[in-house]
Amino acid sequence: MSAWKIAVRSLARRPAFALTVIGLLILGVGANTALFSVVDTVLLEPLPYPDAARLVSVYEASPSKNEKLSLIAPGRLEDWNRLSRTLSAVSGVYSESVTDTSGGEPVRLAGLRVAPRYFSVFGTPPFLGRTFIPEEEIQGGRLAAVVSYGLWSRGWTVGRRLVIGGQGFSIVGVMPATFTSAATDVWLPAQTPALLLRERDARSFSGVGRMKPGVTIAQARDDLARVQAELGEQFPKTDKGWSVIVRDLKDVRVGDSRKALLLLFGAVGLLLLITVTNVASLFLAELGQREREMAIRTLIGASRAQVVREVMRETAVIALAGAIGGWGVAALSTKLFARFFSTLPRMNELQVDWRALLFAMAVSAIGTISFGLLPALRATGVKHAADLFRAGRGIAGGRQTLQRAMVAGQIAVTVVLLASAGLLLRSFYALSHVETGFDTKNAIVFHVGAAWNEDRKRVGLLQEGLIEGLQRLPGAEAAGMSNFLPVSGATLRYTMHMDGAEEGKVLVGERTVSPGYLQALHAPLLAGNWCPELKATAQGGSKAMVNRKFTEMYGRGANVIGRKIDNMEIVGVLGDMKEDALSAPAYPYLYYCVMGGNWPDPEYVVRGKGDLRGAVRQLVKNVDPSRVIFGMKPVQEAVDEDLERPRTNAQMVTMFGMAAMLLAGVGLYGLVSQMVNARRREIGVRMALGAEPATILRSVVGSAGWLAAAGVVAGLGLTLAAQSLLRSFLFGVSGTDALSLAASVVLLAVVALVAAWVPARRAAGIDPVEAIRAE
Repeated sequence: MSAWKIAVRSLARRPAFALTVIGLLILGVGANTALFSVVDTVLLEPLPYPDAARLVSVYEASPSKNEKLSLIAPGRLEDWNRLSRTLSAVSGVYSESVTDTSGGEPVRLAGLRVAPRYFSVFGTPPFLGRTFIPEEEIQGGRLAAVVSYGLWSRGWTVGRRLVIGGQGFSIVGVMPATFTSAATDVWLPAQTPALLLRERDARSFSGVGRMKPGVTIAQARDDLARVQAELGEQFPKTDKGWSVIVRDLKDVRVGDSRKALLLLFGAVGLLLLITVTNVASLFLAELGQREREMAIRTLIGASRAQVVREVMRETAVIALAGAIGGWGVAALSTKLFARFFSTLPRMNELQVDWRALLFAMAVSAIGTISFGLLPALRATGVKHAADLFRAGRGIAGGRQTLQRAMVAGQIAVTVVLLASAGLLLRSFYALSHVETGFDTKNAIVFHVGAAWNEDRKRVGLLQEGLIEGLQRLPGAEAAGMSNFLPVSGATLRYTMHMDGAEEGKVLVGERTVSPGYLQALHAPLLAGNWCPELKATAQGGSKAMVNRKFTEMYGRGANVIGRKIDNMEIVGVLGDMKEDALSAPAYPYLYYCVMGGNWPDPEYVVRGKGDLRGAVRQLVKNVDPSRVIFGMKPVQEAVDEDLERPRTNAQMVTMFGMAAMLLAGVGLYGLVSQMVNARRREIGVRMALGAEPATILRSVVGSAGWLAAAGVVAGLGLTLAAQSLLRSFLFGVSGTDALSLAASVVLLAVVALVAAWVPARRAAGIDPVEAIRAE
């Protein structure tokens, strides 16, 4: 029989130990490997494009010191591509939802309009067909479309024609599934009109470029800055003072996800540490029971190396089973993680590969083999019979000292996780109870498909008809539209000229709104009037409203109503609304009162009593049956999307903290049980001499309590040391929040008390006579 079969049979004779250790490893290694796969996909792996390190994101740099990032005008995009010496190609893109009416029912598609050379920049060959050719990328060229792998799998095949805005687009290609992680269905050529190419203030594109071989990002930035400086001399009115922002495309796509992922990976790493420590404690306990067996085998002739090899073969079997099982759990959980982390970039690329398997095997092997080796070496070091009979006490004492240190370490790490979870939960609560400045109750939001290249007069009539119809619906209180909802993350910034302002310029956030929109959100009117009705807006010139922050910064507390800003008359002042994000401070905002057609794809908002969704759908169908209504949901649900990332962070860390607390409790229970077994004769003697069961109970619980207290103190120290890392995730709560720290300590103390109480009660019930005879 081979040595490996003997190892397996030896473990089979101890199923409780083997299955417990393997189960712990599978869960710990599986969770860690799955999250490692997420981190690897998002942060470590290069983007799925040829020579991805040469891809950069490019934007214009505004002269403003507060908000530098700006979109790129289409004409300037062409200038950059023509004059750059370091970029082989520069292109751009902007999003545009479109409606395909080629089938029986209109279908809303998430679309992107792309500038010339867009697919050439990325260099990814299509899955089927081809990408755009130059004749299709210019105004008046043939209308073509490239679709995503997902849309192709739903039946939009190469050669099929899309009908968008009454025009036919032939599908010429299909991109691979990994080309984009965004919810994109179709790419259409922007075919920018010549007139718009000359409008250098019409900034609408997000830029992307490919650097030439050997070029660094710093060199590309300097080169484009040179180009922009030359354009500033040529076009001083629109280009002077502007510069460029060039960043690694991968860094731009990952964005703030890096911090959240590292937080979660750190949390699951701590959980794995506790798991491996628990496994080590189980190994110490198990091998402690086999010390006499191993010592006897050594004394009767087995070499120390032979005994150690046998033990290590058993630990290797356990490590292998834990690694394979953990990898299997990770592979099965990737779909769950992709759904759970759906807001993260690159989730369409997520998979568990050989590196994740290697990671699982390494963690499992290091954790189990290292802790199996130490007890085996200690046990086989017994060389004399006298040592054999002292082994049970001497080695056990050293073993328990090591186990105490391990349990204290588990408790310390658990305190860190529980305190972090408490801080994140408190932060999430504070964020979810921020005063938004508007009321979401009984308000719904929806979109109606309209393309940017449609006839604006036709779109305007559609929008005005919809708003008038919404306002007449039974139970409707108010209705309107805006280019973006509050808390949408659309931080539009513009430099405008205002009468009486310092240097005549003001930097403002912007929202384009129709009459009725602000009333539908119950925005507070502090002074002046609401946006006038659509027809009055057309007759009386352009109107605008501003928020309180605007008056504080640019009005110096004086009345701003009646003053002009970019030829718009300010007619009213609103309270501050959370336009940018729930965690963002108030910013000066201007609300531009517009006619229909100014923004083809707005957010429609209607407030009223009862469920208006069916009536809204019927109204859209009556106004224009070819239009698709989509994205209908309560406004509160749209606002809650800003809470998704902090909610996920809090949920995950809390889950890991609870698991860590359970494992720490198991570890403490196991240690106290071993302490009771080791001191069984001593306890029997003490009880025979008159010690009360309550005294024994307090002694055992007290020993465990001191151990738990040491772990708690160490854990609080680690938590305080880590607060600088947590601070960036917190809102409205300090990293040293006493309530969160106290709650974690109390919760862990209760678990530790329960874990110690059960074996302590067993110790208090020991029969003195049987305990003494057993020795």
